[in-house]
Order: sequence, then structure tokens, then C-alpha cells
Amino acid sequence: MEKFELSRRGLLMGGFGAASLLALSACSPTASTSDSGSKADLGKVTGTISFAFWGGSDGETAGFKNAKAKFEAANPGATIDLKIIPYESFFSGIDRGITAGKAPDLFRVDYTTIGKYSSAGVLMDLSPYFTDSETKAFLPALWEAIKFDGKPYGVPHQTDTTAIIYSKSALEAAGITSIPNKLEDAWTWDEFSKVADKLRASLPDNKYPFAYNWTAAGAFRWANLLYQAGGSLLTKDLKKSAVNSKEGLKAMNFAKSFFEKKWVPANNIVKTATYSDNLFVAGTAAMTFVGDFQIPFINDVKDGFKGGEWGTTFMIRDKKAASDLGGNAIVARKDTKNPKLAAAFLKFLASEKAMQYFCEQAMELPTLTSLTSKNLSYVIRPDAMATFTKQAATITDAVVKESTVSAFSAINTVLQDQLELAFQGKSSADTLKAMEDGINAALAA
Repeated sequence: MEKFELSRRGLLMGGFGAASLLALSACSPTASTSDSGSKADLGKVTGTISFAFWGGSDGETAGFKNAKAKFEAANPGATIDLKIIPYESFFSGIDRGITAGKAPDLFRVDYTTIGKYSSAGVLMDLSPYFTDSETKAFLPALWEAIKFDGKPYGVPHQTDTTAIIYSKSALEAAGITSIPNKLEDAWTWDEFSKVADKLRASLPDNKYPFAYNWTAAGAFRWANLLYQAGGSLLTKDLKKSAVNSKEGLKAMNFAKSFFEKKWVPANNIVKTATYSDNLFVAGTAAMTFVGDFQIPFINDVKDGFKGGEWGTTFMIRDKKAASDLGGNAIVARKDTKNPKLAAAFLKFLASEKAMQYFCEQAMELPTLTSLTSKNLSYVIRPDAMATFTKQAATITDAVVKESTVSAFSAINTVLQDQLELAFQGKSSADTLKAMEDGINAALAA
């Protein structure tokens, strides 16, 4: 099986802060070097708990099923009831379950949404179950991402980010022969615009140069352009909006030009059921901005891309390079009837072997520092994963902090509403003012 070295030193030192590169001991489901008075040494665990996650790729499902089997084998008398729920209805179902007291004991939640639950006081505080050495095993910024008021309310399970996937034949037909293979050589906005213009000229009217991944809950990925322009969503103290700026105006005008110049399909808007990877797979777009977790779908023999060979390259850049914080944590309900078992399975999911297997199957990036020096045997397109791994170095501490404020779910809804209106003709200035007002209201709520 083909391997490549998962080297995230750039991410650790530049994107996610100065983390130690020493390989630290992984968590264990039944034992640890417990601090005095800690519950980290959980001993024997029994009983049944439920764990809900959305039905993503076959690799994600395989990773969770493998964790269930290994955990139950190591803990006779313990049962993990897996519940696979479609993403479209996942969080509405979780919310109803919490209100009715019937939510699953454990569930998956993205970093940009976890604050909604931790700030509402419905999640289990995990600080008694992790020693200092265990918490230090994670990439520091991602451990911070699952905290609220200084306490951890989940385990950072994996991460992902955005890069570009392209049809080799479509770019060749347009005369585009120079494609960046180094992060520092990523296309600038001006260079990317020229590439898009060449593709527009070579493609028929019903085909488009690219598609952007800001659909639905991904609206926050518009902010990649904002960060690339040198701006930010929030002020440094995270208390107010900073989006209504010259950088925000530049990013908004650039995004709107995608539609004005017919670089993207008219249905590549925010409130649609058609995602950017669907547009690429259907042959409607020659390139697409996607997360690494979508590689299995794009590469699928039956339902994936049929347009010949495809490759990957890096996110575009302007004043600087930037990409989004993707990925998910696993959390437990505060009122679970078996907190000991819940904590044990959370720790097992975040153990080195379980995390490595999951990421290799799901085409995602791990959150344990100890895996930065290991060779991960990605089962699909390890060459593509190498691009996404390098791209992750452009996720800054500021991006992590802004993306994980407790109000971010509400902020993302503001972005959804206003981007939809902007792409339908609302002026950039009016859009940014409405964004500013909406974000400030969300932060003040």
C-alpha cells in the first residue's frame, strides 16, 4: 500500500502555533497516568451507550465500526450502539433529542458548531477524565477549539481543509500547463483569474471553470477569501465583527465576480442542494474547491468523476495564503446515564491507533501530535492527501479562534443569508453592513 509521510511541521509551527514535535503517549481506553484526584484512570467500564454520526463516506463508517469492535473487544460488557443519520437532518434531530431528553449519549459535531452546545450547558465536561499529558498529546489549537470557559467539552477527532481539485484534460485543452505543485507557488487571485478566463473561453456555455464550496453550512468558507485579502471576520478580542472593511469589500467583490464572469454555474450559490463536488463529478465544473473528506466520493469508480485523470493543487492566495478549519469533535451529553463509559469511548476514539485507522480510511487529518511523524497509509489517492496536508499549514490561530467562538453557528447563518442575497444582486457594501450587524447581534446574544 502506497504511503507518504504526514509531515505537519508547517502547520504546527506556523498555522497552529509552536507545538512540541515530540511523540507523546497516546490515550488508552482503560488506563492512564492519572493525576491526583482525576477520573482519567477509568478502569473497567460496562453498559451501553449510543453514538450518533452522519453518514459520510464508507471510510468514515468503517473507521467508527472498527473503533466500536476494538473497544468492545477490549472492554467485555460494554456496548456502543452506532446510529448513522443523514447530515441534512443530523443537528435538527440532535436538538430535538436534547430538548426531549432522548439525544444520543455521544455525537459528532464540527468545530464551527460545538460552541452552540458547550455554551448551552448540555455537554459533559471532560476535564476530570484527561490528565495534563493526555491533553498535550493533541495539536494545541484543536484542543483549544473544543473548550468553553476554559473547560474541554469534547475530543478533537480529526480535521480537514480546502484545496482545489481539477480535471487534467479540461486544463490541458485550455492551454493551462503550469499548475502549482508547491504551497509557496499557489495561484494568486490574478493568476487564478487568468486561468478561469482561459477555461471560460475553451468550455461550452453549459460548462464552467470551477465551483466553490460555500454551500449551506459551508458558507463560512467564503471567509477564506477574506483572510487571503488580509481581513478577518472578528476583531482580535473576538467581541465584534471586523468584516465590514476594505479587505471585506475586496473579498466580496471577488466572490461576486465568479457569477458575473460566469466562472461558476448559476446554481453554485449558498442555499442549494448542489454541492461543489457534485458539480465537478457531473462534469459541469472543470475545477472545484473541496475538502479532503470528499476525495472518496470524487474517486469512486461507480459514482465519482468520469472525466479522466484529476489532480490537486493548493488554495488561491492574495495578500497571504489561507484556508478554513474543517473537521469534527466527538462530544458527550452532560446528562448521559453512563459518563464513565462515555468518557472511555471518547478517549478510545482519540487514541493513536484508532485515530490513525480512521483517518487512513476516511481521507482526513489527525489531531494527535504523535501522528505528525508517522507514515499514514491512506487507502485512496495519497498523492492528493499530500496536497491537503500541506494546505493545512495555512490555517492560522486566528482562523481557529474565530471559527470556534460559541456564537459561530449563528454567525454562519448570517453569512448564509447575506451571501445568498449578494449573489442575487445585493451590493457588496450593503451586504457587508448587513453581515456586520448580524454578526454583532449574534455575538451579543
